[in-house]
Amino acid sequence: MIKKTRRNLFIIYSVIIGLILIIMAVTFYLMLSGVLARDEHTRLEAASAKAQMEWQRRMTNPIGGTNDNRDMKDNRPPHKMEWEFLQSNQAAVVTDMNGQILSQSLIRNPLVTEGFVREIQIQAVNNKPYVLQHIEIDNRSYAVMSMDMNNLRGIRLYIAEDISNQKHLLTEMRWLLGGVSILLLVVASILGYILAGRAMIPITRSYERQKAFTADASHELRTPLSVLQASMEILEEQKQQLPSIHQLVMGHMKDEIHRMIRLTENLLLLARMDSTMQLSQMELFDLRQTIVSTMDRMRLAAQAKQIFIEAHVDSLKEGRSYKGDADQISQLLYILLDNAVKFSDVEGSVIVRSQSYTKGGIEITIADKGCGIPAEDLPHVFERFYRVDKARSRESGGTGLGLSIARRIVHNHGGELLVKSDVDQGSVFIIRLPEMG
Repeated sequence: MIKKTRRNLFIIYSVIIGLILIIMAVTFYLMLSGVLARDEHTRLEAASAKAQMEWQRRMTNPIGGTNDNRDMKDNRPPHKMEWEFLQSNQAAVVTDMNGQILSQSLIRNPLVTEGFVREIQIQAVNNKPYVLQHIEIDNRSYAVMSMDMNNLRGIRLYIAEDISNQKHLLTEMRWLLGGVSILLLVVASILGYILAGRAMIPITRSYERQKAFTADASHELRTPLSVLQASMEILEEQKQQLPSIHQLVMGHMKDEIHRMIRLTENLLLLARMDSTMQLSQMELFDLRQTIVSTMDRMRLAAQAKQIFIEAHVDSLKEGRSYKGDADQISQLLYILLDNAVKFSDVEGSVIVRSQSYTKGGIEITIADKGCGIPAEDLPHVFERFYRVDKARSRESGGTGLGLSIARRIVHNHGGELLVKSDVDQGSVFIIRLPEMG
């Protein structure tokens, strides 16, 4: 239980740290990509604004000079624009309504090629006054802004910027953030496992003290209970001489003493199991003979309720040896058979079957036709001190520890204990043991 709790704490801690690291990495990456995109947009808008101003000036503004030539127009065609305001990683193209190039920054900027111009024209979205998109040309990434010239119908301006370096930066940042996050998660997980172990120290100490107390209390109670049982047996010899009310009280006392003895024995057994966590004796034993012997022990109690115990264990070869704790397996079968008999109706039946389970494994089922277990109680039947019908369990001497002990025995042998049940239809307990022979 301590190991399971520590593992759960470790998993929860790792998941929380992992989520925090992922959120931080994603947030940082989005902020960085947002800043780069904003800067890219600002630069393209500034370049396009300058381009439109220069184009308008060359189309309409007169050449400055003396009064004699002030009214003369600047006869330089717009395609002679020098595009000196463009940065080294920017390019510009101006086309007419037919897609013919009126001006381009080919001389100034080697980015502008025929393939480049053709590509940005194809990629551009038609009939939209303003478009910003990213395209890939010759393994390079470009941001292209296209727009109509102001007051010039059909004249379109394309401003492009090489953003390959920004793309590479974002790619490298993704790898860097991923690697750093994984490294930090590993370091945090290791520290979390260590811290979880330290946090479990007081819980472990408390748990050990509780086990020690349970074992000591159970051990100390055995002696006075044995004395009470012996005294009660002596008094029973004179039972006929006592008044009827005294006889009734003696019967109740005897039942309670027997129940307390079983409770202390079960508590002591659970304390020992919790402390060792392993099988006390690993030995070869005849599993079929163990099942038959346990059934023989239960037949006397079954006959008192006219319950028939039927065995179908032919799949277990007689004399075949299995390795495990014979006493614990016998106790496991006794607990399940005892419950089946207690909660079966009069003149009912209990059927024990065995069959192969996986490679070399054994499955043993114990089925009864009793009152059954409600569906809401099934997940809790193996919990300590849990009783489905508390009144009936107390009348039959139950302590609520039998099934918990049974499950612990099965787990000690590396198997699993399952239950299927329907109200008023009976219950089936399934023991699955791995290869033991």
